[in-house]
Amino acid sequence: MPYELIDHTADTGIRVWAPSLPDLFAEACRALFEQITDLKQIKHPHVQIICVDGIDRTDLLINWLRACLLEWTANQRLIRSVKIVEIRDTWLKAQVLVRAFDPQKHPVFEDIKAVTYHGANLSPTSDGWQAQVIFDV
Repeated sequence: MPYELIDHTADTGIRVWAPSLPDLFAEACRALFEQITDLKQIKHPHVQIICVDGIDRTDLLINWLRACLLEWTANQRLIRSVKIVEIRDTWLKAQVLVRAFDPQKHPVFEDIKAVTYHGANLSPTSDGWQAQVIFDV
C-alpha cells in the first residue's frame, strides 16, 4: 500500500509515496477515491481528460485533487484510475477512468467535502516522492 491514512482532528488525510511525480499524483487520486468507495465496484469506466495548473508542485497537487473530487461532488462520477499524460512543475494533463455513481453498486464510505492546504506538502525523497494532504470530511 503506497499510502497511509493520517489521523487529524475532525478530518482525515493521506501520506503518499511513489517512485515518480506522475505516479505520486495518480496514487494520491487513488487514495482519495479509496476513502470514498470500493474502486473494484467501478465497472466499465470511460476515459476523460483533466488538465490542472498551480503556482508550484504542492499547489498543483491540491488543485489536482480538488479537480478529481469535483468529479464526485459536482458530477456524481467516480474515478477508478489515473494515467498522468504530462506533468510539469505547475501544470498537468491526465487521463482518468470515470463512471457515473450508482448507489446500488457503489458504497459510500466517507463523504469528503474538500481538499485542504492545511499541512499539505510534496517533496522528493531518496527513492522518489512523498506528499501529505488533509481532507475535510
